[in-house]
Amino acid sequence: MTWNAYNRRKEVLREILAIADQRRDISITDLLDTVDGGREAYANETELLFDVQMTWFQRLSGQLDRQLVEGVDTPEIMAITAWVNAAGAMPGARALLDAELSNPALEKAFAKELTLLAASAGVPSNHPDLNGHGKRLRDSARESVVYADVIVEDVPQTGSLLNKLRFRAA
Repeated sequence: MTWNAYNRRKEVLREILAIADQRRDISITDLLDTVDGGREAYANETELLFDVQMTWFQRLSGQLDRQLVEGVDTPEIMAITAWVNAAGAMPGARALLDAELSNPALEKAFAKELTLLAASAGVPSNHPDLNGHGKRLRDSARESVVYADVIVEDVPQTGSLLNKLRFRAA
């Protein structure tokens, strides 16, 4: 991938996530078709989902680091709070990923997220049910998330993110 292709892909990803934050009911396919250059930047929905998942994982990791620095009562609360904060900051990404929880292509990526949560909560890395602990933490966090209400309007299907945002402001 060239440097220009990489930068274009990141730009498209930012636009897709911004739209997904506003329209959490939109599908990954519709997002690729909505954003100018989406199909050129991503060959298919799975490629886009990998980038969405990586962006989510980075945000979650950052939130875990922040919780560690701020200090909380228990490691479990730290992991849950970090997940809740990341989901609140990236509601569109979380909605896209939640819609794909049974996607076999993302199975390994989702398992790494569960491992990270469990390890952050103090579960030993050699525990036989490490991912089970991570899933319980994620499910507990999911119950605690409060997403801001979004007003869904007809967003123009073409144009840059800036044009779409201008449309919303009008």
